[in-house]
Amino acid sequence: MRTRAEMKTVAKENFKRYRGLFVAAAAILIVLGGAYGGTSYSNNIRTINNLQNLKNLNALTVQSSGLSAQDTAILNQVADQFAHSGAATAAAAMVTMIMSLVGLVIIICVAILQIGFSHLSLMASAGDAPKFGDFFTPFKRFGRWLGFVLIMGLRIIAWSLLFIIPGIIAAYRYSQATYLMLEDPTMKINESLRKSGELMRGYKGKLFVLELSFFWWILLTGITFGLVGLYLRPYTELTMVQFYYDLRREHPVEGLPAPITSTVAAPVSAA
Repeated sequence: MRTRAEMKTVAKENFKRYRGLFVAAAAILIVLGGAYGGTSYSNNIRTINNLQNLKNLNALTVQSSGLSAQDTAILNQVADQFAHSGAATAAAAMVTMIMSLVGLVIIICVAILQIGFSHLSLMASAGDAPKFGDFFTPFKRFGRWLGFVLIMGLRIIAWSLLFIIPGIIAAYRYSQATYLMLEDPTMKINESLRKSGELMRGYKGKLFVLELSFFWWILLTGITFGLVGLYLRPYTELTMVQFYYDLRREHPVEGLPAPITSTVAAPVSAA
């Protein structure tokens, strides 16, 4: 297996060839990933607070409309009764449920798009010429990839229930399954997870150290409010593809062609 520096060098060269494509795709992932997470809780709380403060809002409205003090008191009483009624609670629960469903949809979309991002990285690393539309290719077989995300996620969660460490080990064990299924469209989900475990046997520590080598980049991404992530996300993914290629060179997978052996994949010339 090559050194971390060698894998990163190839990743950087592949990024340079398709810089605009990878930055655009990374921007979509970053925006979608952060659009909901930071606002869902505050939106739910704000909705409940607005219902509970309906009396204050009503008072402001009637004062500006010039109604009498007696009319204002009556309307305030009605608003106060509504704010403390079951209708207010039901409305808040409905808003919470809708926001939760929206969050679930976003999470699923981000997971599928991350697979599309891996698809772009595989294509660029193999010497193909990826297009922006290839980023959305997994949606064409949405059921297959949704099943993959759910099954792998449930397996990792199940191991995590035993303790945190088994869950982390499981995540590393299944880390190559996405690439295997992308390279072989006919591969079954359980088969990809099993083969990933075979490839990662004895290499989990190497992958952990490789990921740890991006620590300062991750820190810099936080300091720049995610801006550096436009570079770090493709840089990391392209490096992980090189790690995957090295695994496959050392442990060939039946039914898949041997990975390219060139140091930097050459782009495909237009016909």
